[in-house]
Amino acid sequence: MTIAKEQITDSSNTKGLSNFRITVERLIELLDLEEEDEYGVLRPTEYAFRTAMKLVVEAYDTMGNSFPKCSTGTDDQGSITLDWTSLEPERTVRLFCPFSAEQPVDIYHHAKNENAVEDIVSSSTLVYWLQWFNKI
Repeated sequence: MTIAKEQITDSSNTKGLSNFRITVERLIELLDLEEEDEYGVLRPTEYAFRTAMKLVVEAYDTMGNSFPKCSTGTDDQGSITLDWTSLEPERTVRLFCPFSAEQPVDIYHHAKNENAVEDIVSSSTLVYWLQWFNKI
């Protein structure tokens, strides 16, 4: 798995549109990766990229300033993973956008001893879990 370079930002300037911008920039950075290496594909497929971008934009349209930033990465087939992780409270939301339409888009959520995976049918599922992620 290739992970986009984590960027350190001033936490006082990472709300709302800034978080959305950071997330979109990280997704776009994935397009600049080498096409592949000895382990497989590095750059995301067009399907994975379009799916991730569509869900992120639609989630931002609903969430506005509460949209959290995430880290991004690809797997060896060109799928994209977006990770939202917090330490306090300990929560994770992971969106998996597969390399092709033959696989489902999944969302994984974790808190302490609870976790589950579900298929995403629309951005409203992502919004629900990101709002859960934001709760303190």
